[in-house]
Amino acid sequence: MIADLSDKLTILIAAKVDSDDRKTNLKITLDYINHHFNVPIILSEQDTSPQLDKICNERGVQYVFYQTDNFFNRQRGVNICANLAQTPVVAHYDADILLKPKQLKTAVKIILDQKANVVYPYNGHFYDVPKLFHSQIIDTKSLDCVDISQCQLFNSHSVGGVVLFNRKMYWKNGGANENFKGLGYEDSEIFERFKILGTKFGRVPGPLYHLTHKRVDTSYDHNPHIIQNRDECLRIQSLSPVELNKEISNWYWVR
Repeated sequence: MIADLSDKLTILIAAKVDSDDRKTNLKITLDYINHHFNVPIILSEQDTSPQLDKICNERGVQYVFYQTDNFFNRQRGVNICANLAQTPVVAHYDADILLKPKQLKTAVKIILDQKANVVYPYNGHFYDVPKLFHSQIIDTKSLDCVDISQCQLFNSHSVGGVVLFNRKMYWKNGGANENFKGLGYEDSEIFERFKILGTKFGRVPGPLYHLTHKRVDTSYDHNPHIIQNRDECLRIQSLSPVELNKEISNWYWVR
């Protein structure tokens, strides 16, 4: 049965195509979400010309194109989407991530029940799913076919992939920090920033499944700005709540 979260949750995806894998994985992700949920999805693409508009239009995804030949600014992308969202809960959602439906429903309920304002809909275990399982996921729209013993555990304490926010708290605490360039450290920064500001976090049992892909331009291990990103994360982490709130008040992207 499709779960109707249309008035509760908006999924925010920032994307840039750097390989065919990115398009294929996005299709798998969107089809999986739409199979299990009635939920608004907003995707912002950054590139010199659109590549994902047809994929989104065919799947009822709200599409925003941001023309640039600059680095991929994922944080700007999710903020663009968050500015369009109307639901009480929003989710940063990478374009190649799958979760068992119960995990996402539980995470939304935790926020709506005011038990937490930021929820990771998995237990911190971030698994990379090899391509041998992808076709089965496409056919079944289920993760039961995945043998987790054949997946690589990328991280056992991850704060990336998917994270849900109380939308009002998201903006109060600064949204996504657009000072980051490319990928790397931005997930840790938002976790540390919200923690400093006294946000209550939640976790949901169960792992996160990442669809493996070729690692090229938009992967963190190919980011020439990774040191700058690390330093930005450490700088934010060093601030007091008063200093942090003062900084956030000057961020141009905050609503």
